[in-house]
Amino acid sequence: MSYKPEYFRVTKVKDLLVDEATGKKIRVSGDAKDSVYKFLDEKIREACQDLVNKLPRKSKGPEKGHLKRITLKEDDF
Repeated sequence: MSYKPEYFRVTKVKDLLVDEATGKKIRVSGDAKDSVYKFLDEKIREACQDLVNKLPRKSKGPEKGHLKRITLKEDDF
């Protein structure tokens, strides 16, 4: 394994890979681990960018398009 995940701990992935219908745990082969970790990193990056894009932005003046606030609130979800 040469890819080191940036946004999550590898030990937590095993808890997520469970078939909901049967409760069986899904294993990841050694050669597929890098691909799975890259996939998860990309999805986390995309989800965080979606949250940032949902924040309100200014619509007038020289700061048009700039964020009105930089704090995520419960309502953003």
